[in-house]
Amino acid sequence: MRASLENFLASKYGEWFIRSIQVGLGLLFIYASLDKIMNPGLFAKSISNYRLLPLPLLHISAIILPWLELICGIALVINRYQRAAYTIIGGLLLVFVLAITSAMFRGLDFNCGCFSMDSEESNVGLLKIFQNLGLFFSCVLIEYRTRVVQPNS
Repeated sequence: MRASLENFLASKYGEWFIRSIQVGLGLLFIYASLDKIMNPGLFAKSISNYRLLPLPLLHISAIILPWLELICGIALVINRYQRAAYTIIGGLLLVFVLAITSAMFRGLDFNCGCFSMDSEESNVGLLKIFQNLGLFFSCVLIEYRTRVVQPNS
C-alpha cells in the first residue's frame, strides 16, 4: 500500500491532488482568519472560554493568531513558503485539538471560535477534534510527499 501511495503522490495526479489540498487548506485558513481579524475583542472572548491562557497572553494571542492564519493561508494559496506555512498550520491544529480536548474533559461547552464569532457556530466537541485532526493529517500528507516522494523539489 505504501508503494502505491508513493506512486500516486509521485504522479502528475498526485501533484495536483497535493496542490489542491494546499489551496483548500490555505483558503480555509484565510476564511477562518477574517472574522477574527475584524473582531479581535470577540475572538479574545472565544479564547478566554478555554480557560487556558493568562490575560496578557490572551490579548496577544487574539491579535497575532488570526494574522498568522491569514499569512500562512495566503502562502499556501500562492505556493510560496508553503513548507513553513503548512508546518505552522499543522502546529496550530495540534494546539487546537489539545485545547478542545481539554475543554471537553473539563465539561466546558461554548462556541469554539474556529471560524466565526457568531454564536451559531458549533461548540467544542468530538466533531471539532476530528475536523482538526483531518486537517492536520492533510499537512502530514503534504510533508510526506515533500520529504519521501519528491525530496528534491
